[in-house]
Amino acid sequence: GKVCLVGMGHHEMTVPLTPAAVREVDVVGVFRYKNTWPLCLELLRSGKIDVKPLVTHRFGFSQKEVEEAFETSARGGTAIKVMFNL
Repeated sequence: GKVCLVGMGHHEMTVPLTPAAVREVDVVGVFRYKNTWPLCLELLRSGKIDVKPLVTHRFGFSQKEVEEAFETSARGGTAIKVMFNL
């Protein structure tokens, strides 16, 4: 799989590389300036980009569902984006 780090985080971070290496995860950093976001939002609004297929799992906020969401995300497998429904 792939992990995309968007924007700026802390200057230094501790990242567990062994699990990423074992799962053959590619880590890609992306940095954009504020003027790129209006274009991204317009592409989403116009329907030129459909991100709905990226949300593979949805969960509620019960204790059981929250635990299941974190387990699903940690397992990997077919999970791309795990979301909580409001």
